[in-house]
Amino acid sequence: MKYLHKAIWQSDGNLVIRGNTRALLFRALEDARADLAARGEDADSLKRMLQALQDVLGKYDGKLPSATDLLGDPVRERVSRNLLKG
Repeated sequence: MKYLHKAIWQSDGNLVIRGNTRALLFRALEDARADLAARGEDADSLKRMLQALQDVLGKYDGKLPSATDLLGDPVRERVSRNLLKG
């Protein structure tokens, strides 16, 4: 798994989210919204919550990386660990 920065609380109560962690938050929001749209369920409260989160976060500047780019490839990591064991 790739290194992810921790969120930092500031003295004024704001939360600072840096680097890959910020991108991962936007990726999770995008994936949740896409999954909800694909299911076609009537989940108005969840849609409202996702929209409120999007309003607070704003837009991601640049192209949003994939989850594999952000977290690393789990299959490749598993193979690497197995090679180190043997």
